Amino acid sequence: MNKYISLGIVILLLMIIGIFYAKNIIAKDYENESLITKAICNEQNYCEDYEIICKNKQVIGLNPTGAAVQFSENWKDPRTNEERLIGCS
Repeated sequence: MNKYISLGIVILLLMIIGIFYAKNIIAKDYENESLITKAICNEQNYCEDYEIICKNKQVIGLNPTGAAVQFSENWKDPRTNEERLIGCS
């Protein structure tokens, strides 16, 4: 009976160590990631919102959020060229 309790404790400790180790690996994978949103507009003044996923200041993903708007043909984007750029800072 004592060897089953000892075995159970060893298995429990190994599980706790495994969970802690896995959590650290996952946390390090996302350590240098950030997420911003930005509207991206085309020549017809159709603008769609995107999630921009950055890692180490480089774009690694663009995901549309589903929010979009069609502006009139005489609409001018009030953002500067720099503000319109898709990038990570």
